[in-house]
Amino acid sequence: MKAFIDTNVLIYWVDDSARADVVEQLLVQQAVISVQVLNEFANVLLKKRAMPLPDIEALCSTLIDTCEVIDLSVRTHQTALALMARYNFSVYDANIVAAATLADCAFLYTEDMQDGLNIKLPGSAATKALVIRNPFRA
Repeated sequence: MKAFIDTNVLIYWVDDSARADVVEQLLVQQAVISVQVLNEFANVLLKKRAMPLPDIEALCSTLIDTCEVIDLSVRTHQTALALMARYNFSVYDANIVAAATLADCAFLYTEDMQDGLNIKLPGSAATKALVIRNPFRA
């Protein structure tokens, strides 16, 4: 099953911690990220972790090679707006959820949204839902 990894989870990947091990396990499965996640990941590493740009580029290249990377599109944007109206997400969270649903992911791993929430695309007759999971919650 494909699973989308949000930036707030992915950032632990560069730590020396038990959470980094959890992220490693997520990455070896059918991991999906978006260009938005790559951008946010690079920004956090540069601004908050003061990591050198060549190291950031290497990490991002590894993610591109390892994960399915979803481009941002007009469809993603329109889906995000519909999700904002239905679930009261911020614009950035809605774009993450939109990318995950449009990529047909079963799970979205994040710390920022309600664990266990089932998301269905507005207007969709699909019975399958995207499930939000906090991968660090036991």
